[in-house]
Amino acid sequence: MMKGYYSDTNGEQSEIAASACTTILVGNQVTVDGSFIIARNEDHQAINAKRFNFHSAEAAQLNDFHSIGAMGNDFSYPAAINALQYTSNSDFDTDGTSFGAAGFNSAGVGITATETIFNNAQVLAIDPYVTTTGIGEDAIVNVILPRVHSAQEGVALLGKIIETQGTAEGFGVAFVDKEGIWYLETGSGHHWMAAKIPADKYFVSANQGRLVDYVADHPDFMASKGLVEFAQKHQLPSAEDSESFNFHRAYSQDVEHDKTYNYPRVWTLQHLYTDGLTPKIDQGESFPVYLTPKHKLSVHDVMQGLRNHYQATAHDPYAHCNPNDPYRPIAVFRTEHSHVLQVRPQLPIAIGEVQYIAYGMTALSVYLPFYQGMTSVPEALTLGDNKADNHSAYWKFRKLQTLAMMDWNQFSPIVQQAYHDFEQQTAHKQTLMEAQYMTLHVTQPEQAVALINAFEHETLALALALTEDLTNELFTRLTIDTDKLYNFSGA
Repeated sequence: MMKGYYSDTNGEQSEIAASACTTILVGNQVTVDGSFIIARNEDHQAINAKRFNFHSAEAAQLNDFHSIGAMGNDFSYPAAINALQYTSNSDFDTDGTSFGAAGFNSAGVGITATETIFNNAQVLAIDPYVTTTGIGEDAIVNVILPRVHSAQEGVALLGKIIETQGTAEGFGVAFVDKEGIWYLETGSGHHWMAAKIPADKYFVSANQGRLVDYVADHPDFMASKGLVEFAQKHQLPSAEDSESFNFHRAYSQDVEHDKTYNYPRVWTLQHLYTDGLTPKIDQGESFPVYLTPKHKLSVHDVMQGLRNHYQATAHDPYAHCNPNDPYRPIAVFRTEHSHVLQVRPQLPIAIGEVQYIAYGMTALSVYLPFYQGMTSVPEALTLGDNKADNHSAYWKFRKLQTLAMMDWNQFSPIVQQAYHDFEQQTAHKQTLMEAQYMTLHVTQPEQAVALINAFEHETLALALALTEDLTNELFTRLTIDTDKLYNFSGA
């Protein structure tokens, strides 16, 4: 089930599939517009097309949830009664019912699921993952979003499932609504904890448990029943004091592999957003959990973090044509999609909650805004599988990215500048559209929804047209370069 690495009995990691993600969470007191932001790169396999799904509200879902797709197990969950409308971003082989990855529901709750993490060998020897029937990352969005009316309710429901049915793997999941952000991490097969992210801080994670302090009977913490007592009973390395319990030390994992695969991503993001930090890049256990940024962060700042590949350093694997660099970058080619979920509590949900989605490699892609109020999904977002085609949005973006990777130093600046300009133009159009929406939504609600739908269809059409132009430009340049290389002139 786990798309990543497993820990053997010695606590070392072995590769079972190429998957790993990076998460950024930002409280509303440290964003430029007072919004909450949760964001993640979903990294697995470049040919695995992602599709955007719109799920209508249902008085009663027709079918129970069953894990399906390449990574599915035998986890199931009863059909929801009074299911809420929600969106998801599924793998192509799940019919939109599994591997939802991220989305919003009509109650204003957003989820990004999941950041793959690893619990330590000692605790898993006592309470192992329930790999055959426990809940895994494929189920979370599609099980939780139709049912919950707040972020905290989402935490409670997922926690209950972990305690009663078990978890099939280690993961971290972020929940957001107008009241704030919650982040849940697994501890073992049946244990977990969650913390409310401080409104005046940001948090980053990269395939490792990052939560440390757990305070019982505190409104900003939730956990499985007996979390602390379990650690005490089994003599886990819990480092307890009179006020808090060290969840990370008891339940999470730190191994040699983290020093190159995980630590550099967290270290880089923390140094990108905050000055004056002293821990060295290989001292992950001493990295702060929450930090104050040097300036208030925007959606764009978060996007730039998710696009980072150690540029302007010796560890940039693309500029230096070194795919074997020991530091795993944040932006990798096998990213399936990246999302930045923004909640602006002061606005109506329909425009106040936005998913910015980039398909494929973030460093060579464009983030497109999809509003919670969208009810008509452009067809190109609903197409695509694991073979290249000429119709799906996913493969139009992926083809351009593959071309650009043929000569990173020549081609990437062309793509990046064009997409940067497009994002700026789109942001201006968003401002105009949102102002129009505010004048319509009370007295002419149907026209307000139509306005959002028209905006989404036009934005995607323009992005795809630009992408085709860029693809042709790179093909032209590559053709010229190939002609020069194999010219055989001089007759």
